[in-house]
Amino acid sequence: MADKNTKADKGNSAPPASKKIDWQARKLENAKRDDTSVVFCRARDTGDFINILNSNDNLVYQMRMNMGRRESLTFEVVKSYIDRSRRIKEELNLMNAEMCQLLDYTYKPPRGFDHPLKKQEKQAVPGAETGKK
Repeated sequence: MADKNTKADKGNSAPPASKKIDWQARKLENAKRDDTSVVFCRARDTGDFINILNSNDNLVYQMRMNMGRRESLTFEVVKSYIDRSRRIKEELNLMNAEMCQLLDYTYKPPRGFDHPLKKQEKQAVPGAETGKK
């Protein structure tokens, strides 16, 4: 029966893993999860968005899980924060569409979102079709 410590006795043991390798391993494990999305950071401030979104995701989850269990977390309070989060997402969607328009790119909104500038165009068109002044 072989001793588990034979490598250590011979001095062939691997050096302890660095913190960077541990961090990368955790990131790779998290990327395999069904509830994880991978975001590429091309711009420096994208990391700020990712950190804010991760924090928001955790806090919204915690608010939903603790709603009604704490006096301060009533349905109305939690709903107001969820609605506010939704409005911020819509505003970011609009900003992305406007930037694409300035760059002459075709904007394809993320799944679950509508093209906000097409909504504005549809609202402006009915008044122009009548031709009445």
